[in-house]
Amino acid sequence: MEDKLDPTDALRQIGEIDRRIRRPARVAGWIFVTLGLCTMLYWPTMSLGPVWAQATAGVIWVALAVASTFYLGAMKVQDREVTWVNKPTSPVTVAYVIFFVVTFIFGMFFRPENPGGGWVAALIVLAVLSGLPALYGGWRILRAGR
Repeated sequence: MEDKLDPTDALRQIGEIDRRIRRPARVAGWIFVTLGLCTMLYWPTMSLGPVWAQATAGVIWVALAVASTFYLGAMKVQDREVTWVNKPTSPVTVAYVIFFVVTFIFGMFFRPENPGGGWVAALIVLAVLSGLPALYGGWRILRAGR
């Protein structure tokens, strides 16, 4: 016996299938947004926080990096935007790595004994710049999933 679908039911089923297919890409987008926000918090914590906060941030950072790498690899997302953002030569990846390294060098080698307001402001700007590429990548992935 053949079920006949009216156009409304057919569109509803197409929408459901589309949502199931796009769900892994949306999760990947949220992973990149989380990475961007955590990056923005990581650098000020590592450079200005007490030892316990630095240790906590370091553990969270490693856990986030490992979990997101394995999760994205296990999902095997076949989405054009995720592939573009995650490619080693994409502008998102290159900008993230460059700003990450610049912020690391600034925090490790140019930190004065008692950081003043100017140094802290520069660190905050660099921390925000470090997280923006991942936020942009996540935004692109989430926007494409609409």
